[in-house]
Amino acid sequence: MPDSTTLILEKICFQVLKDCALAYFVTDNLGRITQWGGNLSGLNIPAPEKETHISDLLLFMEGILPLKSKSMEFSCIKMPSKVGVDALLFKIDNGYGLIVWDTRKKEEYLTRTQQECNELSLLIEKQKNRIIHFADKDTQGKYKNFLEDFFQALNFVVLEMNDQGHFVLIGRPPLWVEQIPQSSQILAGQAYKEDAFSFLGNFIQEAKSRWLKNHTRSFKSGIWIEKDHTDQEFLFEATAVDIHGRKLLIIAHDVCHPNEKQSIIQKGRDLALHYHNLKRSDQKLKNMHDELESRVKKRTKALEEANLKLANELKERKKVEKEREEVFRQLRQSQKIEAIGTLAGGIAHDFNNILSGIIGFTELSILEAESGSKLKQRLEKVLHASDRAKELVRQVLTFSHETSYEKRPLKLKLIVTEVLTLLRASLPSFIDIEKNLQSNSYILADHTQIHQVIMNLCTNAWQAMKEKGGTLRIELDDIDINPEDPIEKCKSISGRHLVLTIKDTGCGIPPDVIERIFDPYFTTKDKDKGTGLGLSVVHGIITKCNGCITINSQVGKGSEFQIYLPSFDAQNEAKTIEEPIPLGNNETILFIDDESFQTEAAEQLLPRLGYRVVTSNDSIKALNLFLNEKENFDLVITDMTMPKMTGKTLAKKILEIEPDIPVILCSGYSDDIHPDILKDIGIKEYLMKPIGMKDLAHAVKNALQKNE
Repeated sequence: MPDSTTLILEKICFQVLKDCALAYFVTDNLGRITQWGGNLSGLNIPAPEKETHISDLLLFMEGILPLKSKSMEFSCIKMPSKVGVDALLFKIDNGYGLIVWDTRKKEEYLTRTQQECNELSLLIEKQKNRIIHFADKDTQGKYKNFLEDFFQALNFVVLEMNDQGHFVLIGRPPLWVEQIPQSSQILAGQAYKEDAFSFLGNFIQEAKSRWLKNHTRSFKSGIWIEKDHTDQEFLFEATAVDIHGRKLLIIAHDVCHPNEKQSIIQKGRDLALHYHNLKRSDQKLKNMHDELESRVKKRTKALEEANLKLANELKERKKVEKEREEVFRQLRQSQKIEAIGTLAGGIAHDFNNILSGIIGFTELSILEAESGSKLKQRLEKVLHASDRAKELVRQVLTFSHETSYEKRPLKLKLIVTEVLTLLRASLPSFIDIEKNLQSNSYILADHTQIHQVIMNLCTNAWQAMKEKGGTLRIELDDIDINPEDPIEKCKSISGRHLVLTIKDTGCGIPPDVIERIFDPYFTTKDKDKGTGLGLSVVHGIITKCNGCITINSQVGKGSEFQIYLPSFDAQNEAKTIEEPIPLGNNETILFIDDESFQTEAAEQLLPRLGYRVVTSNDSIKALNLFLNEKENFDLVITDMTMPKMTGKTLAKKILEIEPDIPVILCSGYSDDIHPDILKDIGIKEYLMKPIGMKDLAHAVKNALQKNE
């Protein structure tokens, strides 16, 4: 095509028709693109390469070429890019020309037309009652001519079914009826069978069937296409209505705009083309299906062989998975205990700090109180209660952490009595406690651990009776175990022992549960009521004490735990001689703690012990003070956990300044304090809060003596 022609086409596309995106294509007789131009981007059409087939670029051209007629129009085609286009295909010398433009304006027109049709439908619906009135049999003669004129004005064909099931044409038929070969001989007022209206297809039989079943709701046929003698296409739509017993078929011609009609025709062609493509693909699908069937048969055989192997592996995997779940469950429980330990540590630190103040000021008050006065007696009770609280914190830390235990001679009878006193306050009134404590012997164990063992077993016992009540009985006695006649389940122990028996009259324990009752994390309680650690810990403590624990239980009658602990001869133990409180020689102590009540207590307590004291609540200021006046201080006492700078870091910096000065580190609780770490830093003493006056005096004296 000459260059001048190309320039003209480009001008038309981009300037003359700038409001309507337009593109053109030129192909050879085989449909291969030889030239193109126009606003392809406005139509979301990618630029083709030469020799590209037009159907590869525009899907609606599939199967259209070669063109039988001179030209062909396309209307309202939806492209894959969602753009609607019209197109004109025409023959040229040695090929074809194709012009494509968008249908935005047409769609806007069709939208407005559809809106107008909807409004007209609503108007007709409103007039329905009037038409019904006109159709009444009593006024049929009066309004007959009106109905005929009304239907003719609307260009409708109206057929009425009579009592014999035949159809009568009402009024004169419109001119377009004569153009349909099947209906050209139909006359007004004559009755015809439904065969005479074959152009209505199955719709007339469906309408008749519904009416015979007394269905009165109207329904439509949908749009269909008929051709006249000249092969021109017409669009029709029929509606079946029942108006006061009159059964009418109303047939409308040209139910849509010509452009919309062309769109419907084109969509029909598109569907036909799509069907052709599907049919052409059917053979390919069949071949693929046969190939898949062959592969499936081969694969099925291989899968059957693998399935047997997999079944065996799956059985083994389930076993491993069950073991893994048990390990994970135990891990989760241990993580919970670890979290409890972390929480307990934080609480212990704050609580011990508070106890330090209580103990310190109480001891000062006792020193100032008159001997034998009621005030002094009360203060001594406060001090005793504070010591109990101190021991309680130690028990919490012992339970939640692997802390070191201190074994010492213990009179088991006193610990049992202490536990029962605490337990009685928390037990319901419908649970009785009976005790028979005959033994006064000693055992060698940690006080906190034995307290924990008795409390755990007694708690489990009363929980087993909380539904119906009962009796908790505790017995303590001495026993000599003959190695030739050992106790069942405790055959490894012999000699002099104490036996502690804890009985209940509760629900009892099933035999299958007894076998696992001392396993870690095993529990029969709800998830929110037990961790499964209690009896496991009890068993571990008794074992560490070289003892043994047994259980006997009957469901519905109760349970009995017996603990055997080696008797310890405490008569030869040296009696503890209470040492006097050592006093200082007017040495100067730098005391650092971020809590003001701690420093205030130190300011009053240390001078009574024979020392001068300088206090600070800020670790940074204390470091600067020591840096400027290091020669004035003989010893430093610092808290571990402080803002800005920890006591450990402060001690390290002070020792870098003055390596010979003794340092005492105090803490309510800290995981990172280890004797080796303190030794490496150079710290002489470590005190665990709360600190009593006696402990503080001995620690200060020892630190000063170590430095001499």
